[in-house]
Amino acid sequence: MAGKDPKPVTGVLSHTEYLLRRIAEEAQRARELEDPLEQARVIAELIQPYSGWVLREAVLDCRDGGRKWSQIGPVIGLSQAVLSRQARGTGPIVTIAPSYNDSAGNLDAQTPVRLAMTSLVRRVMGLAMSHPETETAKRLYLPVMAMAQAQATMPAEPLLRTVGEVLRTADQVDAECFRLGETSAVEEERAVWAALDELRTAFQRDHGAIRVAAELNALPKPGGSDDR
Repeated sequence: MAGKDPKPVTGVLSHTEYLLRRIAEEAQRARELEDPLEQARVIAELIQPYSGWVLREAVLDCRDGGRKWSQIGPVIGLSQAVLSRQARGTGPIVTIAPSYNDSAGNLDAQTPVRLAMTSLVRRVMGLAMSHPETETAKRLYLPVMAMAQAQATMPAEPLLRTVGEVLRTADQVDAECFRLGETSAVEEERAVWAALDELRTAFQRDHGAIRVAAELNALPKPGGSDDR
């Protein structure tokens, strides 16, 4: 019929959606494995490589939708120049680099606890904007913002102290309000509690590494000879 938009093609997955499904399938398979060596193999051979490729597809989808490099880069943590260079290549897009020594200055910058902190800050800010009346937003906003400020500094102790304060405040809210992460009717609030769970797990694992990194940063840099 003239003037009528054609029906969209259904049942066809975009390559981005296909790769996301593969990651979800492989992640579920890794969770069911009891041998950590087998888990490591699945992560190394499938999950980690697929993550870079699906990010590439998502970035190209953004470009196809009219987004500029300058809009996409800050969202995924890459400069415009680095992002466009990676995207114009033939490989996956990678946002996290391995850390072998202290040449980058902040040794723990890419640990899971740092990533979990960043995720929590974003979700709490979103909740405070959309649903400031929620108990989670009212009680956690200030501790989380203090944690965000400490994250921008090099000393480890203020960072660890503020993370501990966030988790203690969350425990108090959880005890008083009976598991808001499961019972809240606000999706954004439940997302904050999921991020808190991620932060707690990462903090328990990484807080020692953050302290060690800070201690290594404080050591005098070696001279011309290797005195190890």
